[in-house]
Amino acid sequence: MFFNDSFEDFHLDIVGFLAILGEGSVSVNYQVSTLSAFTFLPRLLPAPQAFMRPSRPLRLDDVPGTVLGIHSGNCRPHVYRIPHIILPGDESMKSDSDYTVRKYRITINPGGNPKDALIKAQAFSLLSLLAIIGCAMSIALLGLSIHFNDGWALIATILLSCLSSLLGIMCKWSLKLGKRVTGRDDIPTGDVIICYPNGAFIIVECDESVARPLFFAPERCNYLLSGTWYRSLALLGTMMLMFGVIALGNSGARMQVAFGASYLLLNAAYWMVAALPERLHWDYSALRIQEVGPVSQAPREKRSFRQALWNAIKLTGSTRWVKTGRIAPDTEAWDCWLGQAQLAVNGEDGLNPETWEWSDRLDDCLGLFNDRPRKPVPEERACTV
Repeated sequence: MFFNDSFEDFHLDIVGFLAILGEGSVSVNYQVSTLSAFTFLPRLLPAPQAFMRPSRPLRLDDVPGTVLGIHSGNCRPHVYRIPHIILPGDESMKSDSDYTVRKYRITINPGGNPKDALIKAQAFSLLSLLAIIGCAMSIALLGLSIHFNDGWALIATILLSCLSSLLGIMCKWSLKLGKRVTGRDDIPTGDVIICYPNGAFIIVECDESVARPLFFAPERCNYLLSGTWYRSLALLGTMMLMFGVIALGNSGARMQVAFGASYLLLNAAYWMVAALPERLHWDYSALRIQEVGPVSQAPREKRSFRQALWNAIKLTGSTRWVKTGRIAPDTEAWDCWLGQAQLAVNGEDGLNPETWEWSDRLDDCLGLFNDRPRKPVPEERACTV
């Protein structure tokens, strides 16, 4: 083993920065990677500082949108992350999917264990493979450090590899989904509609036992350690990272090349995995997700909000959710049209939803009420007193 003979030989080389690059790619799958048991594996990990946050999230990140119970009246002003992942949420938010309507059916697979979680991390996924590759690199670097008698490289390998295990202990969590408490059976069906800001709709046929945990009851992150222990270990992890980078900068040239090549390969691998769909890292085999027939869509240049809204109303058979979520403008004209649309989908007054002229009727309502003076809202009435 050799170390520096004098203080003048002590130096900090640029290769140490490679150990802390790539925070963006690591942060993308930060939560699902710490859900797996592979997070405890000692390994090389790019940008470990991405795991050392001031506080840990209590829930998965929400997605912009509105979730509405078609018959239950439930409303959430955002879309929970899990249904956004297992349904084509990202695809629906693309510009190509503006003003489109999709319909799915979600059921619990028969024959499964009722105690099994509906959603969990994949037992073995690409993130697990990255952890194994990082561990193999740590073992190889450890062997090379001993072979070249490089003491600083040995210290850097031990500190940076053990840091990943420490981070796994700090951030390990389990997913807890809400569930409906057993009670009355005469409850409305759990059908749900998701409304995205770009005018795209996803209709989901499901029971309340599926709708409640996925769409309305917030999921919880149950962490292995308390917040006090997390902050204490985060301090230790910060020290390990700093001393590990210093030791890496003072290792021999051959080991610096080996470390540099390892981090370059790992960063590239993490970037490629971060670009893949999130659903590849989640296990939702307990659920059966089926698309209920393709909904005919107009050409992109002819799509409109009113057309997408009418298609969604026709498929759900209700306009109640439109008013609950304030999906349509809150005006007398739109209220009039929604009332007519409800009669049409119910087949009342001899109306047929397949032949009903929804666009002409909306134009009639808009023309009728545009000529009338608008009623002042309460705030405006208060200002005139």
